[in-house]
Amino acid sequence: MRTRLPDTLAGEARDVAETALRACVHCGMCNATCPTYQLTGEELMGPRGRIYLMKQALEGEPVTDLTREALDGCLGCRACETTCPSGVQYHRLFEVGQAAVLEAAPRPTIGRLQRAAIRALALSPAFGALSGLGRALRPLLPSALRDKVPPAPGPAGRPPVRHARRIVLLTGCVQSGAAAHFNAAAARILDRFGISLVEARQAGCCGAVPGHLDARDAAQTLARRNLDAWAPLLEDGAEAVLATSSGCGTYLHDYPDLLRDDPAYRERARRLAALVR
Repeated sequence: MRTRLPDTLAGEARDVAETALRACVHCGMCNATCPTYQLTGEELMGPRGRIYLMKQALEGEPVTDLTREALDGCLGCRACETTCPSGVQYHRLFEVGQAAVLEAAPRPTIGRLQRAAIRALALSPAFGALSGLGRALRPLLPSALRDKVPPAPGPAGRPPVRHARRIVLLTGCVQSGAAAHFNAAAARILDRFGISLVEARQAGCCGAVPGHLDARDAAQTLARRNLDAWAPLLEDGAEAVLATSSGCGTYLHDYPDLLRDDPAYRERARRLAALVR
């Protein structure tokens, strides 16, 4: 795809955008695995349409609310990358393109407040308590809300740390409140194979929640905190870092991109990404 990026876009952001846009052949195979395209059938709600919208924004063409809303509809799941024959790194282009779109078409105040509220709630210890309250009130809720309440967790028992082989567990944020049994099940399975899961008390959200909700600086802060928290465990012999949420695992793999401009952490981020399971 031909590009005419302005000189105002420079550095690694320009390289990322140019490489991704030139690689795209506009074949549309990505739409076959895009959940939002499958749901709507609309070109702008698929990767190919979004790539064109981002290209226009990066080239300085007018950006409207429709452009921003189409990008907001992206789940960031990267399923499109699994079927792209040209190897387009859509997620890297999306990061650069969304920033350009938001600069040209800022989000309305109500939208910014909603996203700030979601970030605050998801990262709050109160999320688990509110999930429990929602389950208690589930029979009284309207059907539209009832279906959104996460089910009660199953058996959450976890074996003690008792093996020489250890893996660091990402406890996370939303999953810990809505589906705590996932991590417990992982601990029980690995325990049978002679591996104990250990946690770092200071670690928490991988950064995906703020990263996907217009708060890249906050995501970087969380990434640095996790790197600092996991370092002693990894230096003490832990073999890897385990994420039982696919979205969290993907975001951990992207730490080198997230911290690429931080000389104190970018090499540590690369080493961590290689240890993520």
